[in-house]
Amino acid sequence: MDGIFFLVIAFLTMFSSIKLSYYGDALSKQTKLGSAFIGGLLIASITSLPELVTSISAVLLNNPSLSFGDILGSNMFNIFVLAVYNILFFKKNIFYNTSSKYKYECIVLIIEYILVFIGIKTNYLSTISLLIMYVLYMIKVINTNNDDIVSNNHVDKPLLKFILCSLILILLSILLTMQADKITHIYPKISSSTIGAILLGITTSLPEVVSTYALLKYNNIDMAISNMLGSNIFNFLILSLSDLFVKSTHIYHFVDIYSFMYLIGGFIVTSVLLISITKKNKKYLFYLLTSLIISFIYLIIWYFQFK
Repeated sequence: MDGIFFLVIAFLTMFSSIKLSYYGDALSKQTKLGSAFIGGLLIASITSLPELVTSISAVLLNNPSLSFGDILGSNMFNIFVLAVYNILFFKKNIFYNTSSKYKYECIVLIIEYILVFIGIKTNYLSTISLLIMYVLYMIKVINTNNDDIVSNNHVDKPLLKFILCSLILILLSILLTMQADKITHIYPKISSSTIGAILLGITTSLPEVVSTYALLKYNNIDMAISNMLGSNIFNFLILSLSDLFVKSTHIYHFVDIYSFMYLIGGFIVTSVLLISITKKNKKYLFYLLTSLIISFIYLIIWYFQFK
């Protein structure tokens, strides 16, 4: 029964994510807000709410490893999904056609991975640094000039519909996370960080995965990329906020070998993505190779979680 309820919520979450993307796409093209702001801040924050609920709840339940695994697993899974989409939508060649301005988001993520690594050995330095990085990221996005093409496709009251979809998705995200957490207790012998990275990491990324797919179908490549990268940046903000709820020590001290693999893997795949966006190589071999490298790294780490 729990599994059926979980699938029902997952289906409704996917449907709401598609609608959110549709109205977000319309909002960016009918206003001057732009893809970077709507995708990188608004949609990214909304679709990352499951990670926020899961991460802080895990810390309050005295299971910080679950929180750490969820964040790092979700971030690496998001990049893996982008690589898969880059193959599925090979005619769009999304890494080539993505605006170079999104390399800034990749650089921010790479720095944040380094800060988390430093956090394993230090105190509040990484938490404060991650908070500062997100504030700087917000300022950069808000100040980014809108270069979107205004669309002739008109949607009545896109802002109102966007807000309503957001509220529905928030509720569904909370229910989805609670149900996923309930299912994890059926397998207590599996590492908490592994459960966080595999089950919760993938589950809580469901809104990002679906909304990005929908945005690619609407041919809004910039917003699709910005949504995924913005979600990953927001996830690191969640990690820093979760650290504030850890008593006596810091969340970075709960890193085990499994979550450390996702930390290194996430750093590598984000670096590969940065190279793909920066190089702008339209050759099919290069285009395919970068996606295959990202996919291989993710799958090999996923394999070693259960080896």
